[in-house]
Amino acid sequence: MDYASHEVPVTTGVRTVQRPPFSARYVLLAFAFLLQLQLSPVPSAVAAGEIMICNYEKFNLFDSMYRPRTEQFCVFSDVYLGPDVKGTDFLASSLDYKRVAFTNSKFTQVPPSLFKNFDDIRELYVRRCSLESLKVTRQLEKVYAGGNRIASVQLDGNASNSLRELYLDGNRMRALANLTNLPNLEVLVLENNPLLGDVDLAQFERMEHLWKLDLERIGMTKVQNGLQRPLAALKRLDLSNNALTYVHVRMFRTFPRLEHLWLHGNRLYFLEADQLPLMMPSVRSIVIDDNYWGCGHLAVLGQQLRDRGIVIRHGECRTRAVHRVCCSDVTEVVDFRYIIEMGVRREGRLEQDLRELRTVTGLLRQDLERLRHRMGELSANLTNRLTGPATTDGDPDQAVSKESSAVGATSDGSAEESYEEDSRSN
Repeated sequence: MDYASHEVPVTTGVRTVQRPPFSARYVLLAFAFLLQLQLSPVPSAVAAGEIMICNYEKFNLFDSMYRPRTEQFCVFSDVYLGPDVKGTDFLASSLDYKRVAFTNSKFTQVPPSLFKNFDDIRELYVRRCSLESLKVTRQLEKVYAGGNRIASVQLDGNASNSLRELYLDGNRMRALANLTNLPNLEVLVLENNPLLGDVDLAQFERMEHLWKLDLERIGMTKVQNGLQRPLAALKRLDLSNNALTYVHVRMFRTFPRLEHLWLHGNRLYFLEADQLPLMMPSVRSIVIDDNYWGCGHLAVLGQQLRDRGIVIRHGECRTRAVHRVCCSDVTEVVDFRYIIEMGVRREGRLEQDLRELRTVTGLLRQDLERLRHRMGELSANLTNRLTGPATTDGDPDQAVSKESSAVGATSDGSAEESYEEDSRSN
């Protein structure tokens, strides 16, 4: 049946009318829609000196574990600020304005007057507001600033001591220069900042309370860990959907309490897990699916992880799989790559081991030289004692004793001679 040209009679109470064909109806509907767009008001930029008042209402968002959360927020809606607009005042409709949110709004930076009038803000929600820079004031504890164009973050005063959770997912961050000194930060989400690239985990060494670090989709090609001391609080680390090809578990040795590690969606074809109990004693899950695994290596790796009760997947595989994780049987393309990579890695580790051995050898040589010198001294003393003269002329004690004996013998002889002379005279 041709619905575009068929006419259907419709009976009303008095007479029968003809419904217009479908093509004409579509034209009429489109015309009505365009007319409605023209008549509906388009949001315009807020003029300088205008006063904006928020509504105190229930606001839905997600917590650090992505669970739904509802709180009372002071909500500003439809705020459009041009780059040159200054002096707009933001006021609250309630005295409780510690939580502030902007919805359906657009501005390049958070209005400065907001922090002036709301000097006790603890939570700020500015997702998808076209922000290009972000200023964190001293009282803020949680900042939700995902889905913007933020390239830099400025910390005001003692903001580094108050901030607990910072969400910067989906922005244009290139560096973490102003984010390294946040000693009380607990949650840092940098997901989907592809310009960050290879981030050294040593940049987070001052975040002693950090328990969640999200580095998904940041363009990371290798794991760098220059930490000199452990991040004892870190429990969740997400490195998924990057461009990693090789990972050794000792790269995570500075996270003794790490429980969950996400590595899925990379280009991994080798992972060394032989030292897992020593390097990652608390780990419960290492998600490794959606990578470039060769089935031969995956069989060994998966067994190593599963034998320790470690979860290794979060999805399903509909192609060739080992331990229900996708892999490839094309060994000349996949499996041999990690063998070559391992050869390179082993050469690097061999050079490092050689350097360490040279250092140890130098120390041993110094100890050996000291021992040799000491042995020489002991040998010389022993030789002098064994090869010395048999007489005791050189020994003053024995000479005195010998002289005393001679004197005693002379005196005895004189006494005997005088006794004999006395006997003759009698």
